[in-house]
Amino acid sequence: MNATPELTLLQTCLMAVIQAVCVVLFIFIIVPLTIYAERKVLGHAQDRLGATRIAGHRVGLTGWLNRGMWRMGKVPFLSYWRGLPMLVGDIAKLFLKEDIVPTKADRAIFLVAPALSLIASVVVFAAVSFYPGALFTFPKFVPILGGVPFNGFITDMNVGLLFILGIASVGVYGIVLGAWASNSKYPLLGGLRSGAQIVSYEVPLTLSLLVPVVLTGTLNFNEMTRKLALETSPLAAPLMAVGFLVYFTCGFAETNRMPFDMPEAENELVAGFHTEYSGMRFGFFYLAEYINMVVVSALASAFFLGGPYLAPFGLHRFIQNLPLVGGPNALWYVGKMILLLFVFIWVRGTIPRYRYDQVMAVAWKYLIPFTLVLVVLAAAVRYAA
Repeated sequence: MNATPELTLLQTCLMAVIQAVCVVLFIFIIVPLTIYAERKVLGHAQDRLGATRIAGHRVGLTGWLNRGMWRMGKVPFLSYWRGLPMLVGDIAKLFLKEDIVPTKADRAIFLVAPALSLIASVVVFAAVSFYPGALFTFPKFVPILGGVPFNGFITDMNVGLLFILGIASVGVYGIVLGAWASNSKYPLLGGLRSGAQIVSYEVPLTLSLLVPVVLTGTLNFNEMTRKLALETSPLAAPLMAVGFLVYFTCGFAETNRMPFDMPEAENELVAGFHTEYSGMRFGFFYLAEYINMVVVSALASAFFLGGPYLAPFGLHRFIQNLPLVGGPNALWYVGKMILLLFVFIWVRGTIPRYRYDQVMAVAWKYLIPFTLVLVVLAAAVRYAA
């Protein structure tokens, strides 16, 4: 890794703006792709033809095969763009739909709450590192930025994990405040459910992340990822695997996804905390949920699956001298994130919703004691190593 050159104040400010814009663009590219993939995957998993019929190949060999599959009552899978116009239509509908504010709502809080959830989910990426060094260096002929490296992260703070956990927990305020400000009983019930659920699962989720913290002895994002991939004892591999399963399970509850989507259980709460929202304010809550999925996948990829290093659980040390796969690569990181996003979608299509009392029991009775044991074992492994 090359030493970072000294930057002027203007270069520092410009790079901060450029990297923030790139990360926001990455988020607003991967989120619509995730929504599109969810339609396709659920369409195949549940044999639903609707969202997978529109557009796509109609001529040539691919079109002939697709028409044959329709006649057999199967969803065509050879036309990758099929269903895309429906996604575009849904986005256009969100922008064009009337923005309604209930008469008895607390108007100021009602309007601000969705933005609070969305901003909290995006700001987390300020501490996420996609690559431990510079991805490329600006050519010399570029004005002001010539010779300046473009890093795989916005900022490399020493307490990166603490920053992420703190900012991510702010998102629930948007849900609870929006539910309360709606002045309606169904959103209020959804908001209370969300607050209780997120507080419950925040504890085992944080404890599961303490396992890599104890093993590495740091809260720095890049340093944790590197040590877990290259320096962790092989004895820690079983702990990391179990910690990953606990963390990812809690991630479903933190993002209100099936089977833990209690705050918006349609058959109980009529869409829950965002019942009174419409148009783009509903879209903000919708986007925040998917961005939170990306955040959970990003942290799981970095701390449990090796991040930009190919092999997880400290096993990368055995292949680090091999060409192509030995060094860190941002593509490994993004590939693992996409794989975990697929698991989010897969679970939604296969596992039914829990009852609310079951959701709370899983957190308080099982996950919290279990993760406490994991942290103690992690400390023992570090002491033994």
